Amino acid sequence: MVEPNAPRRLPALIAVAAPAARLLVAAVFVAAAIPKLLDPLAFSEAISNYRVFPYWSWNALAALVPMLELVAAAMLLCRSTRRAGALLLGGLTLAFIALIASVIVRGVDVECGCFGQSSAPESVGWPLLLRDLLLLAGIAVASLPSAALGADAAADSW
Repeated sequence: MVEPNAPRRLPALIAVAAPAARLLVAAVFVAAAIPKLLDPLAFSEAISNYRVFPYWSWNALAALVPMLELVAAAMLLCRSTRRAGALLLGGLTLAFIALIASVIVRGVDVECGCFGQSSAPESVGWPLLLRDLLLLAGIAVASLPSAALGADAAADSW
């Protein structure tokens, strides 16, 4: 038997989940960006280990990627830039997923470099691919406007 309030629960759940997802996703990308910014040479080496990018691009990517992660994470937390931030983070995450898939297909043994040298080494493989797919789902939830899903306008202010 379907409860009469059931249709209202999903929007209410999303209205709570969207702001929580914004905070979680932003925190993940900030935590990933800071160690890379603090040690760009180590991140450049991690990029080279993927054997995808030409030599001349390693340092540029090591500088650009963490900056994009930080800016997009901040954008995700602001109502006026939320969609742009989600698109940027989604694009980065799709690129990361493509890199992970290429490493799996090519059989390259490489450590992620996702959180710089600050975290324990993590091999690139299926668990990492699944984690990034879940992160992509979180980005999709984070991009949802809370107010349009049944919450009041104040809930959508961040």
